[in-house]
Amino acid sequence: MASKTYKYFILTGEPGVGKTTLTKKLVAEIVSKGIKTSGFYTEEVRYDRTREGFDVVGLDGARGRLARDQSLLNIPVKYKVGKYGVLVEEFEIIALPSLVKPNNTQAHLLVIDEIGKMEFFSEKFKNAIQTIFSPSSEYTVLATIPIRKSDKLIESIRNHSQAKVWTVTRENRNSIQEEIVNEINKTIRF
Repeated sequence: MASKTYKYFILTGEPGVGKTTLTKKLVAEIVSKGIKTSGFYTEEVRYDRTREGFDVVGLDGARGRLARDQSLLNIPVKYKVGKYGVLVEEFEIIALPSLVKPNNTQAHLLVIDEIGKMEFFSEKFKNAIQTIFSPSSEYTVLATIPIRKSDKLIESIRNHSQAKVWTVTRENRNSIQEEIVNEINKTIRF
């Protein structure tokens, strides 16, 4: 019996466990095998070991602010998560164009780090995620989601029949990369 292949490769885990670091390592390995990638990751912004917020960074190198400690913002923000004000428009400028799949037939991996509460303040982003994870989608995706149950759409991704989910922990974060690459290789031959 042939092993099941998946379209969606999902990482979850506690905040700060290393999901983004693992995502970056996976992308570097996949790109080194000649596979095209697009998408974005989120990165902590720290100053003197204090977290000031998060940036959204496109795989093409474009960078913008996703969220900042409200005490550092000189503009009012509509959306907040804890002490952070979410900068939806700045996020959309980087994130939305990065979600476009190339028109050619070359193998491609879409990277979305992360699909979470801050990002979902953008209705445009949420709509794009619904399309990407729809039954007619032609995307192959590597994404991260929060470990805690939250939004209905995030839960539908976690439980999608074509999704393989890994829970990243401090114990396994340095040892599961090969397993994930092997699973992706079943879908995108490299």
